[in-house]
Amino acid sequence: MADIDFEYLREAIDGIDNQILKLLNDRMGFAQKIGKLKQKTGGAVYRPDREQAILDRLKSINKGPLKDSGIDTIFLEIFSVSRYLQQR
Repeated sequence: MADIDFEYLREAIDGIDNQILKLLNDRMGFAQKIGKLKQKTGGAVYRPDREQAILDRLKSINKGPLKDSGIDTIFLEIFSVSRYLQQR
């Protein structure tokens, strides 16, 4: 019985990981488009105020079990990759 539970849970996690990957790639595509617009308009790639606003918004709607510090860790890395793509 425990093997079945583990297999089911692992498959569920794999499915969620697949969705997260798709959504991250979607997000990065939009980040690249924003980067192109910023290059045309001379906008700054690094906008700490915008990043903080996103973190604040996400933490305000977070119902857990992910802690706010986890949101910071995950999204700061996402922001870093997004900035890299905007500079290319």
